[in-house]
Amino acid sequence: MFKSGFVLDTDEKLNDAMYNKTPVIVYMNGKILDYGGVIEENSQYAVKINGDYFLKETCEFRVR
Repeated sequence: MFKSGFVLDTDEKLNDAMYNKTPVIVYMNGKILDYGGVIEENSQYAVKINGDYFLKETCEFRVR
């Protein structure tokens, strides 16, 4: 559905990636913070990937 490097910058895009089990990478300040995986949960303030929570305010999520 999404191409590699696509930025998931809205709740709708994050939810679509979670539903489709699209692997994502987490970036912070333009650098890879975590190689991530599949989104397990998308809340108002954070995204859960592999049991870890990443704040939407400080992180960017891109398709792997």
